[in-house]
Amino acid sequence: MFSSTSPASGVRRRTVQCAWVGVATLFLAGALLPGSTQARDAKREGEVRTGAAPRRAAMAFAVVASPTQAAALELIDEPMGLAWTASEVAQAGAGDATRVISKAADADGGECRTHCEAIARVWLRLAAVIRAQQEGQAHPFVLSLHVVQSDDIDAFSVPDGALVLSEDFVRRRQLDDAQLAFVLAHEASHVLLEHERQTLTAALSLLPRNVSRTVDDIYVEFGFNISIFRLLEPVMHQAEYEADELGLQLAALAGYEPVEQLRFMESEAAAGEPHAAVVSTHPTAKSRLARLQTRLPLAERIFEYGVRQRKTTR
Repeated sequence: MFSSTSPASGVRRRTVQCAWVGVATLFLAGALLPGSTQARDAKREGEVRTGAAPRRAAMAFAVVASPTQAAALELIDEPMGLAWTASEVAQAGAGDATRVISKAADADGGECRTHCEAIARVWLRLAAVIRAQQEGQAHPFVLSLHVVQSDDIDAFSVPDGALVLSEDFVRRRQLDDAQLAFVLAHEASHVLLEHERQTLTAALSLLPRNVSRTVDDIYVEFGFNISIFRLLEPVMHQAEYEADELGLQLAALAGYEPVEQLRFMESEAAAGEPHAAVVSTHPTAKSRLARLQTRLPLAERIFEYGVRQRKTTR
C-alpha cells in the first residue's frame, strides 16, 4: 500500500482481491477516455456502467491476453494452508473502498481528469500479464481500479476487490509510466499472493485455539489487542517485500524497464521516513529499495524475455 493515511481497520487496505474469469474485465472509475477506442469497444460490448456517485461512471474494458502475455512464464505459486476463504476475507472488507470513492465524489473529486490516458495505458498492459498469471487457477479473482481526486490517500487496495488510486498522487509525484506500473503491480501482487489471508492466518495462530473465530473477529482483535498487531510486524513487512519483488517482475514482463520502475522507490527513500508509528506495517523505503536492487538482474531477464516474446508474435 502507498498511502498517506493509516486505516483504522488494520491490514484491511493492504491488499486488493483480484479475479479473472475467461475474458478479464477491468473497471476504471471516472469519465475515462470517453472518445477512445477502448471506450467505444466497451460501449459496443455493453460494459459501460454508471456508478452510484454523481458524475462518476465505472467503465469496463474487456481485455484478452495476447499470446505474448499468455506465454508460459509463471512467476507465482499459489499459497496453501490459509484460514478462511478468499471470499470470506473479501466480504469482511466490503465497502471500505466504496466509502472513500463516495467521499471523493461528494467533494467533486470522484473522476479521472488529467492523467486518464496514461493510467489506462499502463493498467491495460498490466492486466494482460496478470490475467496470464492466473490462467488455469481454480478460483481466479476480479480487480477494479478506481481513480479519484484526493490528497488524503496515495494508492491502496481492499479485500473486496477495489484498488483506489489518487490522481493527485500521480500528479504530485510526477509518476511516469514505469513508476505508475510499479505502484499498480505492487498492489496487484498483494492479491495474487493473498497477503491479507496470510496476515489474518498468522494472527489466528497467535490466539487461543479453542475458540472459533471469523475474519471480523480478527479485525476486532486488532482494535483491542495492540500486542497481536505488533507481533505481526514481521509478517506485514515480508508481505511488502514480496509485493515489491513480484510487482517489479510483473511490470517488467509487461514491458517496463526495471531500473526505471525503481525511480519511484528511489524518490521514496530520498524523501525520508515518516514519523514512527505504534505499529509498523511497512519496512523502511531504504530497506525496500536495497532489496529491490538485488532483484534487478532477474527482473532485467524477465523484461528481456517479454521483449523477445513480443517480437516473435508480431
